[in-house]
Amino acid sequence: MKLSTRLTMAMVALVLFAIAMTGILTYRNLLSVAVPRSLERLDAHVQLLAAELQAVVGAARADVLAFAVEQMASGGSGDIGDASNVFAAAERRQLTSRFSAELTAKPWYHERRIVGAEDGGREIIRVDRSGAGGASRAAPDAELQRDGDQDYLQKTIALAAGDVYISPIELKQGRGAPGTARVPTMRVAAPLIAADGRRFGIVIADLDLRPVFDRIRATTRQGSRIYVVNDAGDFLLHPDPNREFAFQRGSAARVQDDYPALTEFLQSDDATPRVFNDRSGERFGVAWQKVRLGGGPRVAAIEALPYPAVIAGATTVRDSGAVAALAAVLVAFALAVIIARSMTKPLAEMTRAVEGLPHNAPMKVSTGASGEIGVLAKAFARMDADMREKTAALNREIEERSRLFDNSSDLILTTDHEGNFLRVSPSCKTILGYDPEEMIGRNGVDFTYPDDLRAVQAEMRLARRGQQRRNFETRCVHKDGRVVTLAWSNVWSEPLQRHFFIGRDMTETKKGAGGAPRQRAHGAHDHRVS
Repeated sequence: MKLSTRLTMAMVALVLFAIAMTGILTYRNLLSVAVPRSLERLDAHVQLLAAELQAVVGAARADVLAFAVEQMASGGSGDIGDASNVFAAAERRQLTSRFSAELTAKPWYHERRIVGAEDGGREIIRVDRSGAGGASRAAPDAELQRDGDQDYLQKTIALAAGDVYISPIELKQGRGAPGTARVPTMRVAAPLIAADGRRFGIVIADLDLRPVFDRIRATTRQGSRIYVVNDAGDFLLHPDPNREFAFQRGSAARVQDDYPALTEFLQSDDATPRVFNDRSGERFGVAWQKVRLGGGPRVAAIEALPYPAVIAGATTVRDSGAVAALAAVLVAFALAVIIARSMTKPLAEMTRAVEGLPHNAPMKVSTGASGEIGVLAKAFARMDADMREKTAALNREIEERSRLFDNSSDLILTTDHEGNFLRVSPSCKTILGYDPEEMIGRNGVDFTYPDDLRAVQAEMRLARRGQQRRNFETRCVHKDGRVVTLAWSNVWSEPLQRHFFIGRDMTETKKGAGGAPRQRAHGAHDHRVS
């Protein structure tokens, strides 16, 4: 290959390298901004979804409570011993009309009922959507049922004035023709109390959550997944309808199965959106918002967005930069051809002088020439000498570090992201009683004192966030069962995906300073160090 060609390639490669490094650094900076902002938008959207659910249940709670207070304030309850006479005929017609209007105005109402406390919990008024085309319909007396065996009746009757019963969300068979679809339902109820303090029934609203679920589904962005789960993690709303309410069909379909890393956060008060892997290893930006609907059962709205969509803004900028970089490379190539041709003529003698030299032999170049060739020859000679000197120094440094690793009295460990040992210094035999071969391939959980496991996990997480950790003490279990106290330094290498630990045995120091006596390790680890 001609020298001019090589010079051209070198120049273009240099430009390409500079552009690539600039692009990578720019892209990383964009990611550091784009990911948090995408997660913030995801979090804001999930909060709106949770507010949508809360608004529906909150409105129903207010309606039911207002009705109960209104009835108490009216002071009349008819003959409480006879449920059919609790409300006069005219008042029943008025209430039936009122309930029908509410079902027409509020699509999330499935039924509005008044159930008496006597006569086996017989319904006094029921207005539902069993009419033609889902229209509201007042049930005639012959269709009114007894709900005395329903737990919500007993729970509501026992409430104090001003309290409201709110049921969990479950599928309920709709009224109407056989085969009517099952409806995701919540019951909101309040006790009806007469002026003399006697409880003569309850007012209850059955909420049909299909309209609000449909609105939530309609907000789904391309590629995202929206879920609503109960406190146990069961899917109440899922992109795949077959996975909704699986717990009522005797099977299990929970968000923990799809996003295992989300489990601990749903059980805590932490609602900071994060990037998680799903069970197949695909990365998602995940936001969640937990809410107690009307002060009753707790549910969580969750949205998961594929990572490529999370970083879409940064990717767009990256792609635009790639086009600009390509144009810059083409310009650089044209300039490199011109410059290389102008330089190759005076370098022809230098090329012949160095051509065919063995790779490991000293470079023999005449340095007595004048002009540019002489200057370049001397430069080549100096470069050759410098390279040989630096190579020798590097080899010496590698040998010295290897001796330090082999002869160190401290325990030196290298682990992967999950805490599995990749390299262990020979000093482990003295400190922990194990040969290096006995530890390599095993996880740090096997050697960490149980009570210190969470501390080790926390330090490793901090290290992975770029914080170099020094002098944190944890206890390890010696091969003979003794507890050994070590002071650690921990560094995480992101490019290598490795943890580097140096641990100094502080057991005797602690003992001499009046520390706790050595203990025997007990208990079993049930999770990994990382």
